[in-house]
Amino acid sequence: MQRLSEAPPLVLILGFGGLLPFLAGAIGVMAGGQAALQAATALPVYSAVILSFLAGGRWAGELVIRSDKPRSGVMMLSILLSLAGWIAVVIQVWNRPGLPLDLELTGWGILIAGFVVQFLWDRTAIRGATFPGWYMPLRFILTAVVVLCLGLTAFVRSSPTFSL
Repeated sequence: MQRLSEAPPLVLILGFGGLLPFLAGAIGVMAGGQAALQAATALPVYSAVILSFLAGGRWAGELVIRSDKPRSGVMMLSILLSLAGWIAVVIQVWNRPGLPLDLELTGWGILIAGFVVQFLWDRTAIRGATFPGWYMPLRFILTAVVVLCLGLTAFVRSSPTFSL
């Protein structure tokens, strides 16, 4: 984590500031009532946007580094992660009581998996020296908080007896 101190202050402010909607969403869901319903709607949308933002960064980086011949795997994974976020939101909207599969819980799982895949993918880029050394510790912390917030939210939303 020592290299995190080398990160530009603006990057740290924006990175940690981006966690606020995740934290507010998880707290809102735990609060119950109308706040929980609004948070359960807003949090997956924000999650999908951020997942697409991260994947889009890899897309853009690939075009900058290999403008003459971008790697198809990088381009495809970028698109798949963005689509995964969108699919997670769509299936949560389609969730209805009595379905054989809890689509809301599935959507949370897709979002969590998307952030984990994105983190692992970014980790391989660090080894390839695509990103600065401070990026990995930052991504680890940000991803851990995001996964924790989404996992907690999924637990609360799927637990009929949970209340504060």
